[in-house]
This record gives sequence, C-alpha cells and structure tokens, in this order.
Amino acid sequence: MSAKNLLTLAIFLGTIGAFFWGCQSSNRPVTPYQSVALNVAIPPTNELRASLLGAASNELLYRVDGPNHTLLTQGTVGPFSTSASSGSIDFSATVPALDSMILSVQLNDTSTHQPLAVGATGLNMISAPVTDVLLEMGSVTRNCYTLNVAGGGNFYNTDIYTFTTDNLIGNAAGVAGDFQFNYSVGSSNPLTLTGGPASLSGPPLPNIAYLGNGNLVDFDYLPSASAFVTTSDLAKGSPLSLGDIFCIELLSPVTVYGVPVTATGGHAWLQITNLGNGTLYVGPSFRYRVNSTLPYYGYEQTLPDQAATCSTSW
Repeated sequence: MSAKNLLTLAIFLGTIGAFFWGCQSSNRPVTPYQSVALNVAIPPTNELRASLLGAASNELLYRVDGPNHTLLTQGTVGPFSTSASSGSIDFSATVPALDSMILSVQLNDTSTHQPLAVGATGLNMISAPVTDVLLEMGSVTRNCYTLNVAGGGNFYNTDIYTFTTDNLIGNAAGVAGDFQFNYSVGSSNPLTLTGGPASLSGPPLPNIAYLGNGNLVDFDYLPSASAFVTTSDLAKGSPLSLGDIFCIELLSPVTVYGVPVTATGGHAWLQITNLGNGTLYVGPSFRYRVNSTLPYYGYEQTLPDQAATCSTSW
C-alpha cells in the first residue's frame, strides 16, 4: 500500500488538525467506491490518562460521516485496560477516499458506557490527502463542560445559562443568555429547554434544535436552519428523556448596561444527563462541548477554561 493510501491518526491532548465540513441529517451508510486504510494510534499521555481515563477499562467509539450526516463507517474498540503506564491504543478501519468527511470519536468508561471525552476532525482525502492527522479530544466530565444544577431549593422556575462565561443565573426570566430551562422546585413539572433571550426584555429566540438520543459521537453535526426553534417541546415533539442531545446556537454579542453578557457565536452540543426531580428537590444536569467556528465539536476551550475560572458550584 502506498503512503498516499495510508492514514495514521494520533489522538492526544494538545494538537488539532481540522478541515471545514458541513452536514444536515441522515444516518444511512453508503458504499465507498475506493477504500483507504485508516490506522489509529492513541498515545496514553499523562494528561489524558489522569483527566479522562479514571476507569479500570475503556472503550472507544468512532464514526466517519460524509455530507448530509451520511454514515460511511463506524466501530467500537475495546474494552481495553488503561492501567498500563506505557503503550498505545491502536485500531484499524477502512474509510472511503472522499472529501468533506468528518471523523468523530468518543472515549467511554466501559463499565458505564458513559462518555469521558469526545473529539472530531475533518478529512479531505482527495483534495488534501494526508498521512497523519492529529485530533484533540475534549473532556465532557470536567466542571468546565458540565452543568449540574444543585437541589435543595437552589434551582428555580427559570434558570439561564451562558456557555462562554459558564454563568448560571437562577430565577432570571428575561436575562440574556444562551438557553433557559424551566423547572419548579417541589413540583412535578417536567424539564423543558427554552431559547435564550437576547436582552432583559426580549422573547426567547429560536436557537434550539433536537438531534436525537444516544451517543454524542452519532450527533456531531449542525442541523438545517429550519430545525432551530424556541423550545425543546417544539424541537423534539415529545417530553425530554435522559440522553437527549440538542444543538444550541450561541447568541451574538449583546451588551446590557454596558456589559457583554452573551456568547460570541458558534454552537454547543448539549446532552441531558439527569432530568432532575422537582418533588425530590433534585436539579437537572448536562454535558456539552462548544465550538465557535466549526460545524462540529472539534476541540475548543471555552474562555473560562482557558482562564481557569470555571464554576466550582457543580
């Protein structure tokens, strides 16, 4: 096999290679006309092992999509032990020699099948063939990329969250932010998501789209513009469930009383990890990744993560 037909991918924390890619919504696999061997090697860096590989064993889910979220290939690697201090995680896959593809990966705790980290990068194997691609994975367990609303009366009828400031404001109807969730302490009202208001007096904006339920690795894309609506009820058409995944369009910069209070654009991929229970005074929780420029969750640190100012309240 020539070097042109060999793609070696090293996934580690610290470096990223990415190409612009866009898609809509479909899950049907297609048969490639020409295959390219994909060899994947994941070095167990100290940071990755310490931050993300806390379980006794892990599994890796991978998926390659073409335009319109067309599934080209997918697979699972593992379980494998993470107790060793050296060695790498290796696997092979066959991908088509095409442009405008996206490789998405998800690292799980094998015992729970819950994600520890996700990552993605674009692949243009015709117009820009490569032999090595570096893909950075981002945590979905650190407090910088989770939102866990405390119980005991610390959540309200309307809470508003802003991703790029990691700021949660309770009982704050009408305050600017990226999205709202409505939940009543001591009642049986179900969790609902509502678009973020753009000003103190503004109505909810249509910036919420439902992607599906399951693994984050399967929903690494932007839906069509028409999929974005004002509430989760409209987006999904049924009550929220554990594992539901939404795409939230981050609001354009807005200034209230001279202070910037919203995100700087881009999208967040948000998954519900706990629906909460109002009658038991248990709040909802979420995991997410954010990207301000790419139409998939390619690795990007939020500003609070860069500044080490992420909330310690959850």
